[in-house]
Amino acid sequence: MLFLVNGLMGFFFYFVMYKKRKLFADRYGMVMAAAGSSIFCMNLAMLLHFLFPFEIGVLAILSTVIGGGIGLLYGALVRFQSLLAGFSHGSIGSIMGTMVGAVVENPALCGLPAAYFNDVENNMILFGLFGTGLVFATFGLLFYSLRV
Repeated sequence: MLFLVNGLMGFFFYFVMYKKRKLFADRYGMVMAAAGSSIFCMNLAMLLHFLFPFEIGVLAILSTVIGGGIGLLYGALVRFQSLLAGFSHGSIGSIMGTMVGAVVENPALCGLPAAYFNDVENNMILFGLFGTGLVFATFGLLFYSLRV
């Protein structure tokens, strides 16, 4: 459910940016593309890691390709210079999300004590809700910056 909510919020933000793309300058558009795509892709990659029980390498490659595509979509709204920024921030955000998802699912990767293995499901829910809140807060600030 969180994956669907985040996906809808990301595409809604893209369409709002697409409608208002003539109002902002190149630098501002590049910052919006970088901030929006990195946070959005980080949360989507983390939720993707929670949903599918694939190997971490397969998930990392899949989420990096998806994150790079989302970053290209966000970067294409402004100019050619922001394509690279959107792609790199989307890819890096998705790699970070994959790593966070791997650590939340297997706390032994960071050397956390065995007591954390009892709360893996709770931690997955908490991190998913926190990431969704972070996406909503980031897009809310970006919406607000369009009005100012």
